[in-house]
Amino acid sequence: MSTVTLTWIDPTLRTDVPPTALSPSEIADVRIFDSAAPDPTVPIGTVNGPATTFTTGILSVGLHNFTVVADDTTGHSSVPSNTFSITVPATLAPPAPPTNLTGVLNP
Repeated sequence: MSTVTLTWIDPTLRTDVPPTALSPSEIADVRIFDSAAPDPTVPIGTVNGPATTFTTGILSVGLHNFTVVADDTTGHSSVPSNTFSITVPATLAPPAPPTNLTGVLNP
């Protein structure tokens, strides 16, 4: 059973020209997306304020591509971050039970 802790650096600038400052208090939340989620367009989690870390729930086996999107306090959203990819390997099944157990009564 695997989880992933994601970390990122929050934006400090807006995308206007020339860029203007974005203070931490102007970040409302950060939404986390996973390509392997049942609906990859719906966030798997949201952290409030200028947070920079998130730990996923238990991940399914296979490839996961994570991105984050920052939302400011005025309702604007950033484009998605770079993608962090990780493959969760299949775990091995437990061994079969021992067989041919015998015993002898000791006098």
